Amino acid sequence: MVYLCKNFEFLHKLKAIFFVFLYLVAMLRSIQPYIEYALNQDYIATFLCINKNNPKLQCHGKCHLAKALEKQQESTPNSLRVSLKNYPIGFVTIYKLKKIQEFISVSISYYSYKQLYDFDYNRDAFHPPDIG
Repeated sequence: MVYLCKNFEFLHKLKAIFFVFLYLVAMLRSIQPYIEYALNQDYIATFLCINKNNPKLQCHGKCHLAKALEKQQESTPNSLRVSLKNYPIGFVTIYKLKKIQEFISVSISYYSYKQLYDFDYNRDAFHPPDIG
């Protein structure tokens, strides 16, 4: 029975690692052309660049990067694209947090009593009212 529990723990960890990997792949998909361009810039500039015969433009393969980005934008469904026109961020209130010293306040008490007030029970003795 202990073996089954350890096996389930391993499967949960494996499933978590798998989903983290899928998440990272999905996030890196949008920057994949930039990574490919950075890693293969010499090859792209030498063989794939349209403007390699015109050195005055100093393209260095950026035309290929622009094509790859355009191709990726075409392959992305319209439902996944977010238009910033629909989400204005100009009216968002930005709150500034106080300094850390203001949040952390340590009060050191040198007295054993928390409420420092003076009240003497013997100062006024109770006298019953006069009846006569």
